[in-house]
Amino acid sequence: MSTSDKYTYEVIDNENDARICAQLLAEEFVASNSMIIFDQLTPQYIFDEDTWPTMAEIFNEQLSFLARHRQSGEIIATICVCDLYLAQEKHPYEPSSAPSLIPYFDLLEEMDDIFIHQDFKQELKPNMVLQIVMGATRAEHSGKGVATRLRTILYEYARNLRGFQYGLAQTTNEATRHICVNKMGGKELTIIDPTTWIWKKKNDKLCPYKDYTGGPIPNILIKL
Repeated sequence: MSTSDKYTYEVIDNENDARICAQLLAEEFVASNSMIIFDQLTPQYIFDEDTWPTMAEIFNEQLSFLARHRQSGEIIATICVCDLYLAQEKHPYEPSSAPSLIPYFDLLEEMDDIFIHQDFKQELKPNMVLQIVMGATRAEHSGKGVATRLRTILYEYARNLRGFQYGLAQTTNEATRHICVNKMGGKELTIIDPTTWIWKKKNDKLCPYKDYTGGPIPNILIKL
């Protein structure tokens, strides 16, 4: 655990905190994630289909972190991460598999595959690449350095105690992109424009985000 004047930063190590963090992610994604907003998804749908299943599967890796408001004890931010190698072992990318109900999920899987086979240019091994799956901060606590501090502590922990060398992030949020690139020294590799992305698993002529206005999504490689 790490502390500051207003917040403590902790590894997510129990199911109750993991569930609260998954709910926080779902609520904040619906309010601020441009792809989720475009797809008109509800917090309950995101919780049931994405944030909770993901958090439940990976929190036992003991890599994800939360930020807690010291005075109230409320969890006000979280970053959900995993070992990219383990994630690909469990869920290898299969271009011919059935499409997800939400095209955004297939887009992110495709970006992972591009990173592994084109961007990374190394053999992927365990405890090598830390995948930043998702992160969020309560709106009333944003702009106070919480997200940057959370990532700094996470990267130090993953590097010093677990041996990770790199982090991989993909984001639709310009503030998060700024943190990853300008504050954490990340390098943007493949960048996908959702407006021209073809949903190959569904139809090789279908562009589900042709009217999307939220900007491109990069693969960002961070040296820890």
